[in-house]
Amino acid sequence: LEETMVLLQKILKSPGCRKMPLLVSNEDDVIVTASNFVSDRICPIFQVSNVTGTGLPLLKMFLNLLNPRTPLNSDAPAEFQIDETYTVPGVGTVVSGTAIAGTIRLNDTLLLGPDSTGTFTPVTIKGIHRRRLPTKEVRGGQTASFALKKIKRSAIRKGMVMVAPSLNPRATWEFEGDILVLHHPTTISAKYQAMIHCGAIRQTAAIVSMDRDHLRTGDKTVARFRFARYPEYMRPG
Repeated sequence: LEETMVLLQKILKSPGCRKMPLLVSNEDDVIVTASNFVSDRICPIFQVSNVTGTGLPLLKMFLNLLNPRTPLNSDAPAEFQIDETYTVPGVGTVVSGTAIAGTIRLNDTLLLGPDSTGTFTPVTIKGIHRRRLPTKEVRGGQTASFALKKIKRSAIRKGMVMVAPSLNPRATWEFEGDILVLHHPTTISAKYQAMIHCGAIRQTAAIVSMDRDHLRTGDKTVARFRFARYPEYMRPG
């Protein structure tokens, strides 16, 4: 653990990152880090045990003190990211995740996708649960579960979205992004494959091209990626 902490602090203080690591050990540390988090200079470190639960109250307190990074507009077109899928006896296919924008109501028809061919399929919301209780609507920023009409669980995967038809969603095979290499034992070049975590998306992608021939620890660049298995729904930003 000590070696991990030393390596983590070294990475955060590196020229490419330039963060100020702060080990959170009490409620005063939580208040200081939460109030200064918008500066992008402080990086809080929480030591949490999944076995005993040690440190979880401080982490929850920190998350509750943070302000939303983006304004939530309930009148915007609906967007929902799918994190999990289930099959519930007597109900059918159920998806859970986070509403990114807009308001989703019972019996709304949204576009589900993209599938392996990049297609979006209309689906109807037949049931909504939030915090284990039925509700009639979900707004942006809230997590919820939806029961869907006439759709098989096998047709849904994590990382798919449900969006309002007015958005005219398109599937994306390739995208560009800024890269900062915090730590890597060797060099990174074109055709290098990495796991992409973007919202609910978790998929391997290969570097098609970038501004530099090689990348090493601490380097920055703009690279173009291509997903390995299927297209995804992505937005600029």
